[in-house]
Amino acid sequence: MTAIEPYPTIREYRRGNIDVETATLRVALFNDSTAYSPDQVNHEYVSDVLDGGTTAQEIQDATYSRQTVSNASVTVDAAGGEVEFDADDVTFSGLDGGETIQGWIVFQQVGGDDTTPADDRIIAIEDEATNSNGNLVTLNGSDVTIQFSSEGIINVA
Repeated sequence: MTAIEPYPTIREYRRGNIDVETATLRVALFNDSTAYSPDQVNHEYVSDVLDGGTTAQEIQDATYSRQTVSNASVTVDAAGGEVEFDADDVTFSGLDGGETIQGWIVFQQVGGDDTTPADDRIIAIEDEATNSNGNLVTLNGSDVTIQFSSEGIINVA
């Protein structure tokens, strides 16, 4: 499944205000403690989603930290009639604590660190992050790799 992107993000792409190939992009994981459902209209910034559990709760395990996206690229798929944004898969090492991952957010980090989530624009949200068996992943001390779709993280037709 390809992730969804908020409508305000699409607007900013078209205005030329986001360049995913040069921006600092990060990935955050959220757990299933709150039944999160994406809102493409109102979930524009990280703080709109990761708000301490009202909308969604970020993974709380002490070994967890947000990861940086590498090798972001945008390509034209002429045969498919779309533009694809993709990047290398992202690995979170040794996550423990028994939480269950519901999903992930790729966001544009603004200001050089993650301390200002109100200006970190969401690029993509996946709210059903499952393993190869179709199950949500429960943290057990193993590495967790977010494998982005072979069709890209985002596809724009």
